[in-house]
Amino acid sequence: MTSNDKKQVPVRPGLWTTPAPPEEKPQLTGSECTACGEVFFPKREKGVCIRCGHRGLKDVKLDRRGKIHSFSVIMQQPTKFFLGQAPYAYGWVNLPNVRVQALFTGGDFNKLRIGLPVELVIEALGVDEEGNEVLAHKFRPVQE
Repeated sequence: MTSNDKKQVPVRPGLWTTPAPPEEKPQLTGSECTACGEVFFPKREKGVCIRCGHRGLKDVKLDRRGKIHSFSVIMQQPTKFFLGQAPYAYGWVNLPNVRVQALFTGGDFNKLRIGLPVELVIEALGVDEEGNEVLAHKFRPVQE
């Protein structure tokens, strides 16, 4: 394999949109129940709401901004199956209609706090066995 054969691949297909125009930004993709309005991330492939049992879910784009609900900074390198490097921060983000798990990025983990406004970014997680760059959704503090 030559270096030209390497590409960027998502950690899991379908987690976010990949906009064509460069001025557009990616958004996480979830599911919304058409009966009760419950929102899920990642989107539910089976099409059944686990809240009310309705069999009518539609794909929705989630807000790009939210606030940190909780987080941990992990100092020890995890198993070989995690492509990232320690230390890393991981936790929950409250978006307006759903809570999502995510990694955090953007510098000093000591500045993270509950309630901190964050925004979605798509960044490299690591390199897979084929040498491809694996991308993941992460949240970083909002730069205002």
